[in-house]
Amino acid sequence: MSRSQKYYSEDEKLSFLREYHLSGMSKSSFCRAHGLCGNALLNKWLKKYGIEKGMLSLQSERVNDDMANRSKDSYKEENAQLRKRIRELEKALEFSRLETLSRDVMIDKAEEYFDIPIRKKSGARQP
Repeated sequence: MSRSQKYYSEDEKLSFLREYHLSGMSKSSFCRAHGLCGNALLNKWLKKYGIEKGMLSLQSERVNDDMANRSKDSYKEENAQLRKRIRELEKALEFSRLETLSRDVMIDKAEEYFDIPIRKKSGARQP
């Protein structure tokens, strides 16, 4: 019993790769779940497109040709979603800044309490 070989378009391949990276699944379980013939195919695509985890965008990068036909409501909805996303990212950035600040304070206090340098000093090592 032989299987017929299925051909995938470039968009399908990139879509599979994007979904693979976002899923967090192993290659073999992803291939099984999506009916791909095996890890070799996924590895071939990863090698062909030179794609690493951070290189794929979360959304398709195709530009919609009917942008002029969009309604005002869809623009307002998209604008609201983007503003919400900006607020979320600003909160995450502020949290990250606070984390860094608290880590620095903790290191300063530890250096002061134990009287030892914890931070790595920049520059060349001197004898």
